[in-house]
Amino acid sequence: MEKLRKFLKSKTYRIIWGTLKLLISIPIFCISILTIYQFFFSSVKQKFDIAAGPQGSYYSVFMLDHLVKTNPKNEKILWESSVAYNKRGENEEGMQRLKKVIEMNPIDYLGYSGWIKQTRLRDYENSLKDFHRLDKMSNVVEYPWGENIYYLMGLSYQGLGNYDSAIVYYDKYIVSEKNPNNIYPRMYTYRGKIEADRKNYPKALEFFNKTISLDKNIAEAYYYKAETYRLSNQKDSAKINYNKSLDLINKGFKDSYPYDERFLEIYDTEIYEKLKNQ
Repeated sequence: MEKLRKFLKSKTYRIIWGTLKLLISIPIFCISILTIYQFFFSSVKQKFDIAAGPQGSYYSVFMLDHLVKTNPKNEKILWESSVAYNKRGENEEGMQRLKKVIEMNPIDYLGYSGWIKQTRLRDYENSLKDFHRLDKMSNVVEYPWGENIYYLMGLSYQGLGNYDSAIVYYDKYIVSEKNPNNIYPRMYTYRGKIEADRKNYPKALEFFNKTISLDKNIAEAYYYKAETYRLSNQKDSAKINYNKSLDLINKGFKDSYPYDERFLEIYDTEIYEKLKNQ
């Protein structure tokens, strides 16, 4: 202990400690200088490119807020800032900014607005308002966030429990896609879920099998197929399909998204519980 005290008071220790502080302070100083330069002296484009990269981070939000204040009429900057806030889960602020962007350019941003309301906020009613407004304004089939607008409208109507309208737009989605390979196989699972909810079990199974014929790795198709068998008192078939669904989940074949719960998302805990009660 005495040797340690002497060492801490020695010149050697002061040199070592001073060197360490210098090594730590140099990178911090360089980062600070770089940040100050980017904030005050970079062009608007450079600042935007820097801020758009780490989207949703504190730095991204900070830089985009600065850009919005200095460029309030720039729709691209305002939209990017709304995306950053939405990714951080600060949806109220994100949607307020998005609303301003839509006032500037509704065609380009109504689809994203409807998509956010549907997938993140589960606000199906207002998502449909955006989708319908966009569909009326556009002369082509729109693809909000890369997905067919009629497919998204079908999801929103199904989420509201308006199954008749959901079916209308799922059918419209199929017709609007000239290439049948562009139809999402899991859409048939959602159609099957509608029929199962209506107790049309044979029709529901047809839709689930349609999904599986197109893609054998969709866990949700097997899960809802198992549910349909269970509800129609076919326990052995239900068990087989629960296990197939569970196997696919364990292999990573489950519809999931890091930022929010997916439509009709399934969980392995539910399946274990169903199998336990079989």
